[in-house]
Amino acid sequence: MARIDITYGRPELAAVRDAAKRGDLRVLGAALTAGLTSAHDRLDRIRVAVSTLTARTGASVPAGLDDWVRAEPGNPTALAVRGGVEVDRAWEIRGGDLAGHTQQQRLRDFIAVLGQAENYCRAAAQADPRDPAPWAYLLMMARGQQVDTDEVLRRREELEARAPQHLGSQLHAVIALGPMWGGSTELALEHIRKWLTSAPAGSTLPALFFVVQYQRFLREGRGFVRDADVRAEGHRAAERLPTGPCATPDEFLAHNYAAAWFMLTREPGRANRHFKLLRGYATEHPWEDHVGTAGLNALAVFRGKRQSAWLRLPV
Repeated sequence: MARIDITYGRPELAAVRDAAKRGDLRVLGAALTAGLTSAHDRLDRIRVAVSTLTARTGASVPAGLDDWVRAEPGNPTALAVRGGVEVDRAWEIRGGDLAGHTQQQRLRDFIAVLGQAENYCRAAAQADPRDPAPWAYLLMMARGQQVDTDEVLRRREELEARAPQHLGSQLHAVIALGPMWGGSTELALEHIRKWLTSAPAGSTLPALFFVVQYQRFLREGRGFVRDADVRAEGHRAAERLPTGPCATPDEFLAHNYAAAWFMLTREPGRANRHFKLLRGYATEHPWEDHVGTAGLNALAVFRGKRQSAWLRLPV
């Protein structure tokens, strides 16, 4: 069985998702704060809340959210969720086309909503200086705001200081520095290699290598994957990832990227090692980047690639 489920079967994330689906913001607030075990747990819960809320409402503000912020103006959770929703709304408004193929009004609205998102996130950071959530969303919006490299790195450092090694948030620094948003593969890799020098055993951050290479794939196509140095670095990155069955959102994300990379490089045996750890859980990215055939979606691509890896087919 294969599935996409942003809770990965974890009860604390399921509680957040269910409250957000119902639009029960009182229960949601409790689910986002009760029994937190780590900064990573906080980030994962906030992300599920924001994604679920915006999946229901798209470019509109979820009902009751502004009332929550007004009723509790210093509540860092309310402010972080509101800021995160603005980030997701901004991307919904913009759409996924390149800037040259996007209506100017959409781009103007996109920038305006990101500005509102930044205000909420900075208010959340002021309300609770220890909370990593506002910094995660400030990093997520960085490429849309077209901030310079120094500002991307500063936001990433603020995040790292509060939630070390959180892959699901740090990948946005790599995307902002990479070739799809005005940077380059070389620039992103330069910083990834620095960050990995202090990554502890069991970190998922080595998967950032695959994230930037997927940005390169979107830009250039797959020809570069035959480069021996690129392939060797990919092997080293994979060897540093956790080796047990996936349990956390970061682990699922890391091994989805690794499996996808080794299918891209036509090394199905290596890909199969990562598929086995995923317990059937797919993530939207990077599989969505392979969607090119009518009728396919990210989950269908995951299923097909997993079957090919099991059969050791170099597709």
